[in-house]
Amino acid sequence: GVSMGFYRTPSENSKYYLPKEEYLTAIHYALRYPYLVAELNTIANADTAQAIRYDKPSVKSSGGYDPTSSTAIKRDEIEQKIRKIEKALEMATTDEIEKKYLLMGVCHGANFWQLDRAGIPCGKAKYYKMRRVFYYLLSKMI
Repeated sequence: GVSMGFYRTPSENSKYYLPKEEYLTAIHYALRYPYLVAELNTIANADTAQAIRYDKPSVKSSGGYDPTSSTAIKRDEIEQKIRKIEKALEMATTDEIEKKYLLMGVCHGANFWQLDRAGIPCGKAKYYKMRRVFYYLLSKMI
């Protein structure tokens, strides 16, 4: 798990200041990214597997529950969450390389030491600033 002591709330005089609750909400939201992507893939695979079977009598459901439309709604909700995280990643970074490392940090819980060993091209101060900007932007979208 990720220890919360690892995340210092930005100070109130920072332009990226967030109240602690909003900050923690953004942290947890971003950490759901891998699960959201996996869930989206599961739905996409289930969709293609649900071919129409003509050997089964068609049943008109009176309850108005349509599994395909509820799947579409769920897929849309997941896609919107993924898009918010990806948009914040894009806005907080200047190129694909920064984005890749920031994603490893905020969405996969890697700490700076791990990112450094993986080859992050910037120092700790710049990384922490990108991360702060990311959480700030994400919290304004969610």
